Amino acid sequence: MQPVTLAVRILGPCLLASLLASSSACGDLANQSEALRISPKPLVEIGEMEGAEAYLFSSIAQAFLLEDGRVVVYDRGLNEIRVFGPDGVFLNGIGRSGEGPGEFSDVTGLWLTPDGLVGLWDRGNLRLTTFRADGELVSTNRVRVEAAESSAPPEVLFGSFANGDIVLATLHFGGPPDTPEAIPDRWRLARFGPDGEARGALGELRGMRRLRGMPIPFTPLPRVAVLGDSLFTADGYEAGVDVRGPDGAIGRTITLPVVDRSAEADAIWSALEAELRARNREMDLGMLERLPRSDEFPQIGGLMHDDSGLLWVKIYDPPGDALWFGPALRPRAGGEWYLVRPVGEVLGTVRVPDGLIPLHIAGDRLVGIQRDALDVERVVVHALQR
Repeated sequence: MQPVTLAVRILGPCLLASLLASSSACGDLANQSEALRISPKPLVEIGEMEGAEAYLFSSIAQAFLLEDGRVVVYDRGLNEIRVFGPDGVFLNGIGRSGEGPGEFSDVTGLWLTPDGLVGLWDRGNLRLTTFRADGELVSTNRVRVEAAESSAPPEVLFGSFANGDIVLATLHFGGPPDTPEAIPDRWRLARFGPDGEARGALGELRGMRRLRGMPIPFTPLPRVAVLGDSLFTADGYEAGVDVRGPDGAIGRTITLPVVDRSAEADAIWSALEAELRARNREMDLGMLERLPRSDEFPQIGGLMHDDSGLLWVKIYDPPGDALWFGPALRPRAGGEWYLVRPVGEVLGTVRVPDGLIPLHIAGDRLVGIQRDALDVERVVVHALQR
């Protein structure tokens, strides 16, 4: 695996001063800029092309770090949850496929509860289940959607509040397949307790735009991060993140720099077409030929947070972030990310290496997914170094 570097460029005080039309504080503070880097080699690599089954993956959906350095991985292709030691050695599995207690059928959300348990949202069984990391079942509760504002079953989990409540989202398609114009889906967010009880609605987000039922290229997607008692949401259309309270009410909006790519539009569309041809995506190419080619692109391609309380906001990067390959709501690999304080201050930008999908940041560790030259998917853990 090639060495990778995560460079953080902190906006210098002089630049901030120029943006604020003030020249004070440019001297000593300028020396406080730092660089945050990923260790040249990963501390841990989990995944093999062949060998013991515990290290063979089909389609890694999620991975996160426990406080003691253990790594929890969910493989959606195999419908298995595995726990690995800080050294990458397989320790145990969690649960199994099925419909009984401690079993699951379609996990679309995995998280660490406030008391250190592994929680999972099982869309297939409409259940919230918690386990100890050694695999012991702690609780299982069916989500009571009939008590929520929407009777449609939730699709995905977007995060958890400090008190253990979680955010589930329900998808409502934008229009029938014969609609002649592109209409965005709607995602309705709701708050549920760990016991499955509905706590109330948290608002709505625009989703991907579809034309005759199919997602169009460069469609924005909903982005959500839950930090403490606040909910941070963005639909990707504008360069802004809404800050919602525990009840979902929008209190303010974090405004981010706007990236204008209109001058690059022709090259961006051509690059997408070339990628589709390289992948033999004939159906997608056919749609591409029928679509008007807009010179406007989404602004946000990902949203997450670290355990220090900083938001990571990905700057949409066409054509790599176009919705054509892989899980829709997960950010694409690499790219430039803003580091943002929840109060709205943009500290700088983070460059994530090409090919690396960041999934979770805890302390001085970043866990993500990366494919090697043989297209083998691995979970990797890197150290963050100042």
